[in-house]
Amino acid sequence: MDPVDPPPNKSPLRMPPFHFSRDTAILLASLIFLAFAILLAVLFPPSGSELARALTPVAPRVQASAAVVEPVQLETPIPTIQPTDVVLPSTDQQPYPPPAATLPVTAFSLTPEPTPAIVFSPTPELPIPTVASGGAGVAPTAPLAQAPTLAPPPVVQPTPEPPAPTQPVETQPLPPTQPPAPTQPLPPTQPPAPTQPPAPRPTRPPPTATPVPIDIIRTTTYWTLAQSPITLRRDTLVASGAGLIIEPGVEVRIPPGIALYVDGRLYALGQADRPVRFTGASLPRWEGIFGRPGSDIVLEHVEVRGGGAGGTILASDRGGLTIRSSRIVDNGGHVRVSGRGFELRDSEITGNDLPYGAAVEIVYESGGTATLVGNRIGGNRMAFGSPNVRITNLNPNDTVILDVQRNLLVGQDGPNLTLETNGLLQGSIVCNGLIGGSNGLSLRSTLPQAPGLPQLTIRDNAIEKHTPPIIPIYLQRGIGRGATSDVAIDMRGNWWGAAEGPYEPDRHADGRGDAPGDLVQFDPWLTERPSCAPAQ
Repeated sequence: MDPVDPPPNKSPLRMPPFHFSRDTAILLASLIFLAFAILLAVLFPPSGSELARALTPVAPRVQASAAVVEPVQLETPIPTIQPTDVVLPSTDQQPYPPPAATLPVTAFSLTPEPTPAIVFSPTPELPIPTVASGGAGVAPTAPLAQAPTLAPPPVVQPTPEPPAPTQPVETQPLPPTQPPAPTQPLPPTQPPAPTQPPAPRPTRPPPTATPVPIDIIRTTTYWTLAQSPITLRRDTLVASGAGLIIEPGVEVRIPPGIALYVDGRLYALGQADRPVRFTGASLPRWEGIFGRPGSDIVLEHVEVRGGGAGGTILASDRGGLTIRSSRIVDNGGHVRVSGRGFELRDSEITGNDLPYGAAVEIVYESGGTATLVGNRIGGNRMAFGSPNVRITNLNPNDTVILDVQRNLLVGQDGPNLTLETNGLLQGSIVCNGLIGGSNGLSLRSTLPQAPGLPQLTIRDNAIEKHTPPIIPIYLQRGIGRGATSDVAIDMRGNWWGAAEGPYEPDRHADGRGDAPGDLVQFDPWLTERPSCAPAQ
């Protein structure tokens, strides 16, 4: 027997045949694919933002009512995702940029507890998220049931934190929530013991208004020549019932912006050779002398210079103002009277800068008297169209009595004398020189009267040298407007600048003197200049 031959009693060893079925191949491929997927997940873990984006449900933009989503029964228990307040750190990879408009991202944690029912509340802006079924062995989702609408829970925005080292963080499952222990009833409360009221604390006195610094003269006071010059420190008031008497030759110096107010009486009694002077202590101008209701101001042989910073140098409001033989020159304001009575006699008002109004403005609200005798008013720098003197009666039921005589009123580019009235005027306008400017006498009224103003006498006035209006015949003959009136007035016996009388195209076309208005009666006229009217 050959040693290599098997023994005769034993059969040779045979391997069982190996059958590689189709199911075995699929199982083997699945295991290999699963091992490969696990290897990739370990080598390249996803970042926190990618995980959040992957877990963020995307829902179609449809309007749906609130519904309750029942938990899904799985054949094999798997971890359930539940939102918590834990923020996953970022990884080494650069996160994708956030989408333009997404829902707020909430961190997640893993817990083996079954997921409770989640109630979604629809809003007009955000869609209702839906649950998508994906892996093997997942039971189909139960149909949605209608549920009452609940208020949406507050959304907690995660606080951004700086990126951490790229290490995966394992979160521990949260312990189950224990029900709160039953609370023990509180013992009945005892009524609090009576407390003593707090002791009153001292309170501050109420604040008082800061007094305006002013010097007040409360009794009859004399400013004598021995005290001259007298310089005012601040605004000075002559109180009601008191009087200030200034003797001849006294000079009163008033700093810029300072005024002298009078509630009582102010008598500045100078003489022709020793006038009382009110002058500015320095530039710019001081304010003025202002009489208030019930006051009485008398200025005789007084010189006023350097005042009128606010546009008025002398004023009297429902008081008495008398100016005699005085000079008001080189000021920045006018003289204004409103109320009771006014007397301006033998005085000069010239060389002043008048930003508004007439050089002498007289306004009556309930009647009164206006006396202007022997004054020289002109040569002032006035606003365009402003008159030298304007007298206004605002009350149609009261009468203003005028005494306007022997005044020289030289106009600039406005009337010499303006009368504005809604009521009666009576008295006399006699022997005045109304020279230059746009008009001699201008009478304006909103209350037509018939037969006019019979008690107002206007005669022996020299009306001449007025600027011709822009009308060819007036420009050719050099004829100005001597008088204009809104009501019928009698102006017979006046001088119109020419022996031929005034020019009136319909009634006296042969005249060469200043023209009267249509409602002015002028015939007969004076053929020579009256001697009582002052000349320029």
